[in-house]
Formats: sequence, C-alpha cells, structure tokens
Amino acid sequence: MPHLKVYHPMPRFPALSLSGSACELHCRHCTATYLAGMTPVTTPEALLAVGHQLRERGALGALLSGGSTRQGAILNLKPMVAAIQRLKAETGLLLNLHPGLLDEATTAALAGAIDFASLEIPATVTIREIFGLEATTADYRMTYTYLREAGIPVIPHVTVYDGNEAALLEGLPTPETVVIIVFSPTPGTPMATAVPPAPEMVGRVFEQVRALFPDAELSLGCMRPRSSGMRVPLEMAALEAGATRMELPARATLEAARALGYAITHFDTCCALPRRFEPQLVSPQSP
Repeated sequence: MPHLKVYHPMPRFPALSLSGSACELHCRHCTATYLAGMTPVTTPEALLAVGHQLRERGALGALLSGGSTRQGAILNLKPMVAAIQRLKAETGLLLNLHPGLLDEATTAALAGAIDFASLEIPATVTIREIFGLEATTADYRMTYTYLREAGIPVIPHVTVYDGNEAALLEGLPTPETVVIIVFSPTPGTPMATAVPPAPEMVGRVFEQVRALFPDAELSLGCMRPRSSGMRVPLEMAALEAGATRMELPARATLEAARALGYAITHFDTCCALPRRFEPQLVSPQSP
C-alpha cells in the first residue's frame, strides 16, 4: 500500500524570524513579504521567551528563519547563536534552521542545538537575477557540506522555476528527504505577474529527483501556487510522480489519494522532519 505523509506546521511548529521584518536583499520574488507571517524574535531574550511560551502551549518545535544579509546569510543569526543553544537546552523543542549561506565556524557552533536544516540549493542564475546576490550554486553546496560535517541533518530544497532544478542536486550525498517547492507569483513583488510552472513541469522535476535519489523521500513543500485552478492539479502531479510527503494538501487531493489506496499519516510539523523523529510525533488526526 502506498503511503503519503501529510504535514500541518501550525500551530505546533511555527516559523520564527530572527530578523523580524528586516531584510537587506529584498529578493524580486519576495521583497520580505513572507517575513510578515513569522513571529519576530530579534533579541536573545525574545527568542527564549517565545520558545518557552511555545513549549508551554504544547508546541513540538519551530523553524528558525529570517531576512537575509547582503552576503546571503540570515540577518542577526550570529548574535543569536548562544540563545539558540539555550533554547534547545531549556525547552527541548525541535529546531529546523533555514540558514541561507553559512560559514564553517557558525555552522559548528550550531551543532547540537539545531536538529535539522532546510537548505535551498538555487541555480546561479536565480541567485544573481532574483536574489540579487553575488554568489553561486557552489556556495550553497558548500553550506550543505558544512552542515553535514557538523552533524546537522540537512534537507535540500529546490524551487521549480524552469524544470531544470534536479541538476542542482547532482553529486550530493544521498539525502534522507528532498523538498521540492514551486515558484508562486506574489502580489506586490516585481515578479507578481510571472507565470508559475505548470503541474506537468513540477511532475517531471519529481521524476528526475527520484531518478537521482531512489531511496529518498520526496516532499511537495509549503511554498507553491494555491489558486483554485492550480492547487489540486499540481498536488496530484507531484503525487503521481512519486511524492511521499506533502505539506498542507487540499482536501480533494487527500480524497483522491485515499481513492488510489494511499495510507495517510499526519504530522503537526514541517515536511522536512527527519524520519527518526516520526514515531513520537504522529498527529492524533492520523487513523
């Protein structure tokens, strides 16, 4: 029987922004729009206070993210390293880091505090033309190496823009899970009128990543088009192409998956969750 894992991050796995609403890059596809949906924790005291509140309310963990420096790292990350270490020690929350670019020393300092990292591997053309960053794909792959060397499980993410994204992962050590997200035009940004990838293109990327990593889990991540005419076709294309995880699928997608014989398990976390944490985190809504 095929199996689909479904993920619901809110309210038990919220996103926290170490920079609040601040970002130095203002990438063309985002312009800091998505920071508004994260809880701001811009000082060590705020991070610890929010972390303890989350634990008291029954949270399982949190995503640590934030705006970017002009060099591609999380803005305000380095001054928060000691607080992140305390947060882990005092609360036991599962911590997922969305790091951007990291240097080796900062990565090593986060070992033992960060449970896993969600690292996007973008194309150099995306980095230069959309992020406005003087970096390359090789720089992000180096961060991947630093995370692995520090013992932090790293879940690579790729964003589908033109259907060539699987090649960005070639040669990487086999990951446990790959998260595939899909460019979605965001109102109020310079790319608001850009055309999102078709479901068929997304399905082909899933197939190509599956060919690279036959034993990895493949997830359709949270960032993707959700318009009424796009959402279910895109989700079904991913499912039919080998997705084993999906964050916040439509009810119609779940009904179709059940009709196809899928067993469905729910988790109140983000979809990058490493498998070793799963046994104690199955959501009560799972059958």
